[in-house]
Amino acid sequence: MGIALVIAKSFARIFFRNCIDIGLPAVMVPGLYDLIDDGDIVRGSLAEGQITNESKNRTFSTEPLPQKMMAILEAGGLINHAIKEKW
Repeated sequence: MGIALVIAKSFARIFFRNCIDIGLPAVMVPGLYDLIDDGDIVRGSLAEGQITNESKNRTFSTEPLPQKMMAILEAGGLINHAIKEKW
């Protein structure tokens, strides 16, 4: 789909987990939403728990994703991860 990262104030737990399971990176950063404008360049490191608005030179912290969730994302989703791990 071409979506690199979904950033939101909050997610329902099941929605967040479904994002990870389909390989869609998602992160909750409550204060960030109001500090990003259309056209800003935003980069994130889910493993480190950092989101940077490069247009405004500001970095925000969030909870890093657990290694297991990172492995699922890196595999492209839960099904690909299961195949890779030969579950």
